[in-house]
Amino acid sequence: MQAFFHRLRPPLQRAACFAGAFVASATVLLAVAAAFDSTSSAPVLRDTPAARLAVARCDALADRAQRHVCVRRLVAEAVARDRGEARLAALVAPAASTRR
Repeated sequence: MQAFFHRLRPPLQRAACFAGAFVASATVLLAVAAAFDSTSSAPVLRDTPAARLAVARCDALADRAQRHVCVRRLVAEAVARDRGEARLAALVAPAASTRR
């Protein structure tokens, strides 16, 4: 064991080992963060009675592929509606502040 530590005594070797360990750890950390980021950006329906009713209608379909397409369409419509509401709010907010 002492022979191993004796080889690491030169500062350049210690720095190289430290840099290698840092790069490996940073790579693993970035890979995990990227995996969470890609998963968290998936759109999700809000839990409302209307959404539950719409999903129940999709679940009533016989074919699994049809159910999947139906739910994807519901999510796409909700995302488009939310974007429209956000744009409208952005347009209304400056107009409301100029009236004061």
